Amino acid sequence: MGLLKDASESLLNFSERFLDKTEELAQIAKLTMEIKKLEHAMNEIYLSIGKHVYNSLESSNIINTDEFITGAIATINNYKATIVEKQNEIQKVKELYESKHHRY
Repeated sequence: MGLLKDASESLLNFSERFLDKTEELAQIAKLTMEIKKLEHAMNEIYLSIGKHVYNSLESSNIINTDEFITGAIATINNYKATIVEKQNEIQKVKELYESKHHRY
């Protein structure tokens, strides 16, 4: 009977350790998700700050000598121009296909 009792105790110890590890991992996962949510919220604030600074500098005649900001604003303005070009291309493609369908 000693062997069965030892096996039972070993299984019980393993089960307790398994449950403890599962609980530990669940708590860590929960905290990690909370951290990720906070980091996401922070990034949203960073984006809002950046957008506010951009809009403030773009809409006024404030002279900005910070090379990072002036470079970033120039890049954003280039992206905006490229977006307008792409939107115009989309419109041309739509018009082309629309005219093809009217011929049939």
